[in-house]
Amino acid sequence: MGEVIRWVMAPVMRAWIAARTREYDTLPRPRDAPQAHAAGINSDRILLFGSGPAVGWGVLSHDLALPGSLARALSARTGRGTDVDAVPSPAVTIRSARAELAGLKLWRYDAIVLSVGTTDAVGLMPPRVWRRELQAILDQLSRSTSRTTRIFVLGVQPIRSIAAYDSALGTLGATHARSLNELTGTVCSSHPDACFVAMAAGLARTSGRIRTAADYVAWAENLADSMKGPLDAEHHDEAQSSESDHDGSPTGHPEWLGPDAARAVAALGLLDTDPEERFDRIVAVARRSYGTRSAAFTFVDGDRLWDKSNLGEAPRVYPLAGSVTAIAVRSPGALVIPDTLLDPRTREHPLVVCKPHTRFYAGFPVEAESGERIGVLSVFDPSPRSPDEIDTVLLRELALLIQAELRRRPE
Repeated sequence: MGEVIRWVMAPVMRAWIAARTREYDTLPRPRDAPQAHAAGINSDRILLFGSGPAVGWGVLSHDLALPGSLARALSARTGRGTDVDAVPSPAVTIRSARAELAGLKLWRYDAIVLSVGTTDAVGLMPPRVWRRELQAILDQLSRSTSRTTRIFVLGVQPIRSIAAYDSALGTLGATHARSLNELTGTVCSSHPDACFVAMAAGLARTSGRIRTAADYVAWAENLADSMKGPLDAEHHDEAQSSESDHDGSPTGHPEWLGPDAARAVAALGLLDTDPEERFDRIVAVARRSYGTRSAAFTFVDGDRLWDKSNLGEAPRVYPLAGSVTAIAVRSPGALVIPDTLLDPRTREHPLVVCKPHTRFYAGFPVEAESGERIGVLSVFDPSPRSPDEIDTVLLRELALLIQAELRRRPE
């Protein structure tokens, strides 16, 4: 697009966008918790951030929108579990995205999916500004994430597939969107952690600018195809790193057991409160499912561990230092120790060598809504087990049920 045409038409396009977007509050969109997951072990944690496809226009549940569709599509390809957190921001632009991303705990994600650009494309944003802002976002994400986090940038969705923009002015926006997509591909190709994912061009137009569940399935399938390889490679690298950890010491991001985690635990208002049926019920299911003598839902509270729910023989309060739970809360997924006497990390722990003589342990970390690992759901028994007996998928599902209860405030 010529610079003169862009300069002349940009004010017209911005006014047109304003007139169209005033009606968006009346359109259906998900209002439930912005999360979705698919069952499996060694789960991938995904953040979906932005506008357009990330918002879920046209459906009423994130499970039917892109988060749920992506979780299922990705798990089908990787054979692992998938947890998707969505941060939908209908009004976000390439200029405002950095400020909104700055408040998120990005280090906890294996992949970040960035969806921005529809408004920028239709508003005829100058290409040089787009390039500059996109590069700044990618640099910010690289600084704020772990060394293995992958970044996937969605291309601008087909402009005229949005009924509101299916007009002559929409054609102008669509032409500009193609230019921005080409720039995005170029910028991502030069960034070691970023991958550009073009959006499908064959979407059917729907009345009232509303997407359907089928649109999100199509987008998710396309996105999952691009994500599988990098995420598989990441898990392979993590496995090799774990095998080379000779001292067996627990590792993890310091915020998982630092001040942020302590504040998240305190904010729940559950420490030193009476047992509650909603947690006891889940812990009882865990103990019954695994046939263990004991099971517990445990909070990390400073230098101590405190059981909100405790079914069995273990003490309700005990030190954090040197505990199996300290290892489990730092683990990226399920921690299974078939025989604690054979594991150098646990064989001298008081709860192993003394009552209740724990020989088998399995735990899965529990997170606060803000992302900090604040505790563990665990099952344990005086008799050792074979690793093949342990269904870690079920343990993860039960831990997620506890997380859902933590988000729900009793009436």
